[in-house]
Amino acid sequence: MTWPEELRAAALVGTARHPAPSPPAELGVRPPEGLPAEELLLDQAALADAVTRAARIPHRLDPTTLAAPAPPDDCPQATGEAVRLLDLLLTQPPVGAELRTQLVADWLQCATASGLRVPHRLLPPLLTLADSKPSVAQHLHPAIGARGRWLQRLLAENPGGNDLPGGHVQAPAADDWTELAGTDATTELERLRGTDPAAARWQLGQHWEGLAARELAAHLAAFATNLGSADEELLERALDSKAKSVRDTAAGLLDRLPDSARAARMAARLRPLLRPGGVLRKHIDVGLPPEPDAAALRDGIPADPRSGEPDRLARLDAIIRGAPLDVWTAVAGRSPASVLALLIGETRVLEAIAFTAALRADLEWVRALLDDRLDLRLLACLPPAEREERLLRHLRSGAAQPFALVEPLRSLPRPWGPPLAAAVLEQVAAKNGGQLAVMLAGILPPALPPEAAGQCRQLLERSDDDAGRRRVLRDAVQYQSFRQSLTEAFQ
Repeated sequence: MTWPEELRAAALVGTARHPAPSPPAELGVRPPEGLPAEELLLDQAALADAVTRAARIPHRLDPTTLAAPAPPDDCPQATGEAVRLLDLLLTQPPVGAELRTQLVADWLQCATASGLRVPHRLLPPLLTLADSKPSVAQHLHPAIGARGRWLQRLLAENPGGNDLPGGHVQAPAADDWTELAGTDATTELERLRGTDPAAARWQLGQHWEGLAARELAAHLAAFATNLGSADEELLERALDSKAKSVRDTAAGLLDRLPDSARAARMAARLRPLLRPGGVLRKHIDVGLPPEPDAAALRDGIPADPRSGEPDRLARLDAIIRGAPLDVWTAVAGRSPASVLALLIGETRVLEAIAFTAALRADLEWVRALLDDRLDLRLLACLPPAEREERLLRHLRSGAAQPFALVEPLRSLPRPWGPPLAAAVLEQVAAKNGGQLAVMLAGILPPALPPEAAGQCRQLLERSDDDAGRRRVLRDAVQYQSFRQSLTEAFQ
């Protein structure tokens, strides 16, 4: 065996079974005398490492394969306390993983607002974090500067794939859209719908006949982005498809267009079913539709089953969802709020109306419906400030369970206004508020405005055996303290 092989054997089985060898004579060195066998082995291992490194022939790089150097960064670099805080968050975060992610995103936003960039030495750990944290990735630019963008491009060109740090994925390239695989073609169509809806419509129309039903339905679903009246002709064409999946997709999209020809056809079917009645107690009687004819089937009204009773309520749902909502106000001669009062007890009808109002983001109907119910679909249609005001009203009234407000609170822009923050903290501090605190753990710290920090400290100082609640309040105090340090560092 060679000398390195002898060394490896001795290290593997131990010097008691395989003594350390002597160095080769050509090296011109002798091991020190009197050393224990273990030290002699380690001493020669160090010598072998030095010899191996010294004998290594440097690899000559082909200049044509080297990346172009990074362009100069004209944006000034952040310095001082601001850099120390970012370094701390990236290398030795003093907070939990969720708060760390939020604080790094906050740092990037502060840097952007101040016209500063990330120091070059912190770009690698920052891009690594952004690769798994979309909330960080979306704030990278312009804070990472020219060199950060250069480094992103280098990483994207790695043989490992097309993933860019920060969750960005390069779009598939192809000269002809039809050459793309099914999912890639749908992705490309979705991109086109966001940038050029007419081009996406032309693209799908040109290749319509050559697409399988599954592909056609998937491509058609992409038209939910920037849907408009110009898409109606193509959607009407889809209603004539032999594939149910394609017809259903088209009908669902046309439900969002109250001014379409299909909506007018649905309105003509709905009006005869509505009969205002009552003398002392006004109401609207809603009848059930008849068996659908060929035109109704084409518009997406369910056919009778081959066996069993027909689902006439499902037919009614389809008609309500497809018809303009102003059919109800026209028949009743009243406002949306008054129409809803005439439909008390018609649970199925009210649900179909709520679905339609949310689908079309019809704010007049949305507001009328929200006066009597807490519906996440409807809340999402409101402008952020109005949505926050509605949630605050529900919290103060006690009509809604606080747990039912968790998802709406998650969807609100952050930070919340001081009144809503105070109301939420009151619920968290209540006797059974620990569970609510845990449910809000991921969003409460960054959602609270600076004005709420004092209230959090007061709640934390109280004697409380609820570990979950204390942890969430402690996170909120830590976040607010660190966030204040960030603000001061960039001033």
